Amino acid sequence: MRIYFAFLLLFTFSFAFGQANYRISNYSLVINGTSNLHAWQSKANEVRGSGSIQADATGLKSIQSLSVEIPVKSIKSAKGSIMDNKTYDALNANNHPNISYKLEKVTSLNSKNSGFNLNASGYLTIAGSTKRMDLYVEGWIGGDGSITFKGAKKFKMSEFNIKPPTALMGTLTTGDEVEIVFQVSLKQ
Repeated sequence: MRIYFAFLLLFTFSFAFGQANYRISNYSLVINGTSNLHAWQSKANEVRGSGSIQADATGLKSIQSLSVEIPVKSIKSAKGSIMDNKTYDALNANNHPNISYKLEKVTSLNSKNSGFNLNASGYLTIAGSTKRMDLYVEGWIGGDGSITFKGAKKFKMSEFNIKPPTALMGTLTTGDEVEIVFQVSLKQ
């Protein structure tokens, strides 16, 4: 009886405030970079995450919490396993198997056309190094109630104490700057 009452109270509280728990249902995350020979691209084949979000049919109201995690060894390049292994080594995947982002706060949220844009601040952790990262994100609410966030962020690997990978006895060097391009949809 107590469990039923607690569940009913929790459901009523969540409904009254419109806050719900969401999980990633669909994603695309690409890492773009350069080298002294050519541009390169790697794709994350697994992205996990969840958040506590308040939204309704008129749009996004607030984000109380949001966290995203990418297993390093799910990142794959079209260039093949040599590039993948260089990436895993650079990111120290054996000791730090995940890249993570944890939202600190939404600094602005504005409705626009059929969606919204927001500025957020959070903490990005790569290869065991954590840095505060500001993001500009656009998004929309889908007809199925999903919430989609879309954005891109450039930063330098050296900001996270990552030495840009090299190959062919140092004759192939990657650039320090990378760009993460993402589109993530969450559903209740």
